[in-house]
Amino acid sequence: MDMNSKKIFSRLLILAAVLFLADFVCAQEFPAGNPAPYFKVLSGDNEELTLDDIKGKAAVIFYETKDTVEKNRQLKDELNKFYDAQTEKVKKSILRIPVINCKGVFFTDIWKANLRQSSRKEGFTIYGDWDGKMFLAYGIKDNDSNLIIIGKDGIVKYSFSGRVGEKEFSRIKDLLTAEANPPEFRISLL
Repeated sequence: MDMNSKKIFSRLLILAAVLFLADFVCAQEFPAGNPAPYFKVLSGDNEELTLDDIKGKAAVIFYETKDTVEKNRQLKDELNKFYDAQTEKVKKSILRIPVINCKGVFFTDIWKANLRQSSRKEGFTIYGDWDGKMFLAYGIKDNDSNLIIIGKDGIVKYSFSGRVGEKEFSRIKDLLTAEANPPEFRISLL
């Protein structure tokens, strides 16, 4: 092999290695219909929540950054009204899980204090993804609002990144209604 061929070969080898590693570093969109990957998140009070903790319940997960939490405020308000209108039995079967991307943050104690303060303001626990593993496992789109709904069976029923359009609100509420009310308890209109 002459010197020019060696340079070309080494450049191609480096390019192939970079492309190969990019597959591992870049999160891929996680499609609905697949089993939910394992996750572990931690609240500002060091309360741990894992996929195992939510088994048998429907989970509405908003995964966001501190800069994107207001992007889907309209949907969140609509879902809070929907949740508040449910019976206690239904409320116990639907978990609301806000997760903030905290990977690589400095001043962890300040971030945890902010999570505690925001949890009190919102009325439920807000978790942090401190190691970024949930981000990668679920194909989270960075610097955006990500909505994931996991069914009682552990299957991802809905996954979307960005601002959810108003036309989707009814579909999401219908999905949660179906998850909270098993078929044997639904009233047939036929």
